[in-house]
Amino acid sequence: MNVLLTGRQLDRLRELPPDHRLVTVRDGSPILERPDGRLWLVQPNGNLAPAPAVERVRSSRRVGE
Repeated sequence: MNVLLTGRQLDRLRELPPDHRLVTVRDGSPILERPDGRLWLVQPNGNLAPAPAVERVRSSRRVGE
């Protein structure tokens, strides 16, 4: 699936430390996992915000379990 990101989102992703991991994209906003396990949403303006609780539940589920 192709997702269009804003220029500010792309800039934010380029600036992230290498230990941050992109886990998914939801409604056009990337969801990142920090080294401490917290999930953060990259908003269209490039700001980081805590991911909604629903995203946290979905990300902890594993396929085949």
